[in-house]
Amino acid sequence: MLAYAFPNDAQEQERLELQGVALKKLFGDRLFFAPLSEATPPRTILDVATGVGDWAIQMGDLFPNSEIIATDLSPIQPKQVPPNVCFYVEDSSDPWEYSQKFDYIHTRITFGCWSSFEKQIAQQAFDLLEPGGWFESQETDSTILCDDGTMRADGPFSTWFHKITAAGEQCDRPTILGSTLKEIYERVGFVDVQERIFKMPTNAWAKDEMINKLGLMWERNLLQGLSGFSYSLFNRTYGWSAAQIEVSRLMAA
Repeated sequence: MLAYAFPNDAQEQERLELQGVALKKLFGDRLFFAPLSEATPPRTILDVATGVGDWAIQMGDLFPNSEIIATDLSPIQPKQVPPNVCFYVEDSSDPWEYSQKFDYIHTRITFGCWSSFEKQIAQQAFDLLEPGGWFESQETDSTILCDDGTMRADGPFSTWFHKITAAGEQCDRPTILGSTLKEIYERVGFVDVQERIFKMPTNAWAKDEMINKLGLMWERNLLQGLSGFSYSLFNRTYGWSAAQIEVSRLMAA
């Protein structure tokens, strides 16, 4: 069974840090959209699949009186962190066994990580939240879109995204998540479900300075991650060798 399809080496950790910076910039320097308040901060926060822990650390600085628990499959987080932040190695697809409930639970860019986000993550979050608590997911899809229709549907970049989507489905690690979240939340039982959709540019095509910088950052994020995204899924699904996968990556780039 495929537990996790992507790498966690030094290059991937660097990419994850860049990804976090780009997302915060896209969100207007916000870490969250739930109505959390510094005046009445959440007592307990859970960050699922924290990666390098950058989001959890920033939340620890923002809410120094909150207890923040962040989990991941790998202990790749820094040692020097705010005193209210604790990292634990955990497979969050397994049943969650906490002695406490949480006021706020968070996920970010976890597509391709779960067999079922609904059953393994959303349902467990629903069950583990305090009454009136919030669950927020900042997620995307393995879908590439173009506003002006100039990107060929059969071009190398589009083809790579189609193949990664198909591979994720076949390996029981679907990479379409963001567009399904609202329905998942509602099926699980959440109320007051709000959806916000952001467009992330994939390169520096825009004349607008902010969008141009975002595009540069996300292009670097994609290029740095293409190999890691591809190797496990493409080998398992299509039987491709490392050389074949690298050719596909270079064409997409």
